[in-house]
Amino acid sequence: MSMIEIGVLLACALVGWFAVSWVITVVRQQREPPLILHGDSQQAGSEEVKAPSLRELAETWHTVLRVRNDAGVDEIEAAYHRRIAECDGVRFSGGVGSVERREAERERLRIDEAYNFIRTSRGGH
Repeated sequence: MSMIEIGVLLACALVGWFAVSWVITVVRQQREPPLILHGDSQQAGSEEVKAPSLRELAETWHTVLRVRNDAGVDEIEAAYHRRIAECDGVRFSGGVGSVERREAERERLRIDEAYNFIRTSRGGH
């Protein structure tokens, strides 16, 4: 066997090893349970966070976002970003305890739910 043939054989073996490793990694990732970032089964501490019903959202979205019931799209979006910034300010502050941080996370979930409800119900983007 010549040196070129040995080099080609080693290169093919190396490429094959990387391909098999990549396939195994992809299969492992697909078998892992999905990471839930937001929704009914998210937990904060030991308490389960329950998503509000559509009726509750319809009645309270403007209160959660702190806007009038007849607010326009721009006003709703600005209020959403302002409220999220308030929660994130607490969540990422070094001077707050775990209780305040969990409460800010719960409030952020409420704000997201309210915003997504009104955005989809009014045919927004």
